[in-house]
Amino acid sequence: MHLTPPYLSKYIKEKSGDTFGEIVRNVRMKKACTLLKNGNMTVETIADSVGYPNVEHFNRLFKEKFGMTPVQFRNKKQAQ
Repeated sequence: MHLTPPYLSKYIKEKSGDTFGEIVRNVRMKKACTLLKNGNMTVETIADSVGYPNVEHFNRLFKEKFGMTPVQFRNKKQAQ
């Protein structure tokens, strides 16, 4: 198709309103939420399975997006 990465990035941003990185991050976080709610995997395993080999980075991004840590999120969902 001969499309350059800068062109694709601009096209994605124009059509979706989000950058490619933001879209990937949102997909990863959605999957992480599903795993936290429905599974018994450790946070470290979940972080790695959604593409964050560094659990501290995953925790930081998760808290930035949801206002709580993954453990707090899991505990809140289990209490409901």
